[in-house]
Amino acid sequence: MKLREFLIENKLDYLLVNTTDEFLVEYNELCNCARYFVTGFSGSTGDVLVSKDRMWQFADGRYHEQADSEVDHKTTEVVKLQLGQTFLSELAYRIEPDSVIGVVSKKISLNFYKILKSKLDKKHCKIKKLDFDPVSLFTELKPSDNGEPVRQIDTGIAGLSADEKFKKLVRRLKKDESYLDTHLENIAYLTNCRQYKTPFSSTFKAKIVLTKQKAFVFTDEKFETKIGKYFEIKPLSEFDRAVKAFKTVFFNPSTINCYDYQLIKSKAVESQKDFIKEMKSVKNEAEIAHFKKNFERTDAVVNRAFELVQQQKDLSEFALSEAVQKEFLSQGARQLSFKTILAAGKNSSIIHYSHPSKDVKINEGDFVLLDCGGHFEGGYSTDITRTFVKGKASALQKKVYTTVMKIFLNVYHHRITARTTGFTLDKTARKIHQKSGLSDFNFNHGLGHGVGINVHENPPTISCGAAGRRILKENMVFTIEPGLYKEGFGGVRLENTVYLTKEDGELRIKSFSHVPFQESAIDFDLLNEQEKEWLKDWQAGKC
Repeated sequence: MKLREFLIENKLDYLLVNTTDEFLVEYNELCNCARYFVTGFSGSTGDVLVSKDRMWQFADGRYHEQADSEVDHKTTEVVKLQLGQTFLSELAYRIEPDSVIGVVSKKISLNFYKILKSKLDKKHCKIKKLDFDPVSLFTELKPSDNGEPVRQIDTGIAGLSADEKFKKLVRRLKKDESYLDTHLENIAYLTNCRQYKTPFSSTFKAKIVLTKQKAFVFTDEKFETKIGKYFEIKPLSEFDRAVKAFKTVFFNPSTINCYDYQLIKSKAVESQKDFIKEMKSVKNEAEIAHFKKNFERTDAVVNRAFELVQQQKDLSEFALSEAVQKEFLSQGARQLSFKTILAAGKNSSIIHYSHPSKDVKINEGDFVLLDCGGHFEGGYSTDITRTFVKGKASALQKKVYTTVMKIFLNVYHHRITARTTGFTLDKTARKIHQKSGLSDFNFNHGLGHGVGINVHENPPTISCGAAGRRILKENMVFTIEPGLYKEGFGGVRLENTVYLTKEDGELRIKSFSHVPFQESAIDFDLLNEQEKEWLKDWQAGKC
């Protein structure tokens, strides 16, 4: 392998190969993903550690089966991260003491570097930061480009103009202070600008520096209109030189890459909060109204998919996936917000199954798991999952489906207080799973995630991890998506995107989606009286 020759030539014992790009995006295109070219694993996350004689592909619970099916096990070991295990801990565990590991400085965050260094210092290891990706020496890493310009969305959708958002943010800055942000969702939110150049993303590639007087947007993208009177667009090539001229630069260590940090290190001040992220996590009334409109259209897509599953014969996974995309476009979506997950039969146990096949037909008695979403005119994401049974459900299928539905209903109706966190909701979900008698079915992912411009937004996080301990606030938008899966049998996930709102002075969870549950797949004997009432209201669209 050429990468091993690179290790030897550069006196490295290990090389970390990343999934992301220099903007640390979640969904990096495969044509621009170094990890994909090394192992062939196509999941959205999961880095690779290469040594002189071994290779480890890390995969979280969503991708255990997929990674197993895509990598060459003769050359690559799949490290299946379990709930509670962290990637950095498992990465450090596999690195021998007194070693040198190469990392690409543009593809890891400063926080990532700090934590990894802390763990490896205990093993007397050294980290060598590389200013380029060695994988690019052997294959071309290049994002796609359809020529789409950057467009600004209507203020009626965003709720605030870009200038209004700018003025709110820079109140925190003093004279000669600046704030650097390289997080693409933050920049899209602040500028109210969207671009559909990269599949499954409505952001544009840029870096932004805010001063008391002006926002400097460094980008090579073409803009259809001016952003606002406080915004100035500059070529991305000028960023390295320009950012060094600012006197005091606040930054967020979780979103800045190590290379950019080195540029500002002498004047850098770590910000205690990601102010743009905090602002965009709490939606305004215009944004909430836009989400409602988007989910009416998304619901229509899912209801149509259910009809096709029940009515068409010889329907393949691929054909249904194509029909879903076509229906989104007919409903006014600019594109999908993520690659549709469409899995039939046993494939439904693969949590993020992303390769619907022409050869896999949807047969009588099959589970069909559909996880889909779109970007409409505002560039915000929708996200919903329904699992259907084609025809008659078996007793075990009913038990699994009903248990997942019970989890959703109980979490959805959980009493929310001013101190409720995502951790609390996740814990409620897992207690029901533990009592269900389905211990041989896994629930290897968090209960939910925030939704915004990106389909995965943080905060909020609905999980048992540290990020899940943040308090949920009014007008936060997030998913509730319990799921149970068993390899060789299949799986069920039922996901709705919801928001927190106040009714009669109390916080309540409300759903954007109103797609009914499949009553023929429900075992009503497993529901208590309260759950039956909740289900009745849901099916009638009263929730």
